[in-house]
Amino acid sequence: MTEQEKRIGSNMAYVNGVGILVNFAILALLIGPGSTGYDPTYGAITDLISLVASFAVACVVIIAGKLWDWESNFYFGLMTRIVFVIACVQMLTSVSGTATANSVFDTVFNADQAQAIAGNTQWFQFVAFGIYALTLLGVDNGKLPGWGRTAGYGFAILVLGAQLGSLFGLIPSGLFVPLFVLGGVILYPAFIISVGSAISKS
Repeated sequence: MTEQEKRIGSNMAYVNGVGILVNFAILALLIGPGSTGYDPTYGAITDLISLVASFAVACVVIIAGKLWDWESNFYFGLMTRIVFVIACVQMLTSVSGTATANSVFDTVFNADQAQAIAGNTQWFQFVAFGIYALTLLGVDNGKLPGWGRTAGYGFAILVLGAQLGSLFGLIPSGLFVPLFVLGGVILYPAFIISVGSAISKS
C-alpha cells in the first residue's frame, strides 16, 4: 500500500464519519425529526454532505480491501465489492431531491418523491454495511484498535437487528429510533474512523 493510499484512506474515513454526524445533527436539530420529505431550506446542504460522505466511504472500502487482503478472503472480498457498489448508488442518488427541486426542466416527480425513490434501497444498504463490518472484523488480525472492534460489533449487531426486526414489524418506532441512532450514528462513525486509523498505521 502506498503512502498516498494510507493518507487517502485515513482522511476519507474521517470525512465519512464526520459527514454522517453533521448530517444527523442537521436533520435532528434544524430540520426536525418529525419532518418528512425534501426540506427546501437545508436539503441542498444535507444532499451535498451525503454525496461527499458516499464518495469518502467508497475510497475507504477499496483501500481497506487492500489492507485486509480481500483477494484471499472470499466473503470479505464479496462484501467489499457490494458495499463499493452501494456507495456508488448513494452518490448517484444523493442529490436527487435538490436536483429535482431546482431542475430547469419539467419533472415527472417532485423533490419529495425523488428523495423517497432514492431512499427505497436504504434497508438493504444498512444491512450490507452491517454484514461488511462483520466480515472485516472476521478477517482482522489485530490491525483494528480494541475500541474500533467493539464499535464495529456493536454497530453490526444493532443495525442488523433493527433492520431485520423492522422488516417484519417486530420493533416499535419508539425503540427503533434509539437503536438506529446508537448503531448508525454513534457506533458506525467510530468503527469507520478506526478503520481509517488502521490504514494510516499499516
